[in-house]
Amino acid sequence: MADLLLAAPPAPAADAAADADLDALLDAVTALKAQQKELEQQLEPLLEALNTAMASGHLDPSFSHNDWSFSHSPGRLTYDFPAAVQQIEKQLKAAKEAAIQQGSATEKRGNPFWTIRPPKTQPLPF
Repeated sequence: MADLLLAAPPAPAADAAADADLDALLDAVTALKAQQKELEQQLEPLLEALNTAMASGHLDPSFSHNDWSFSHSPGRLTYDFPAAVQQIEKQLKAAKEAAIQQGSATEKRGNPFWTIRPPKTQPLPF
């Protein structure tokens, strides 16, 4: 009889508490993500001002201020390839897709992560 009591599903109060805990967790995550977005928007013009100061020679590309290290990165280098290379790239993509369809490609998965976005229909308060 005791085994039956142990195997019984959790009480509705426990489910409600778990749901409340999950709601609180999700509320905290979404609130922080909204704050992060707001801070990123506030930071953008300041970083542009740093770029201007560096371009005018007032700042070096690497420096320290109040024990914070600043290092300018010129951005990721990309290339526009000629049509012949683009054609080979399309052929390679088709060959890769064929390998996937035929089962000769081995599936690999990267590290798990969360993507959290604000709702599209509701404007953010910033």
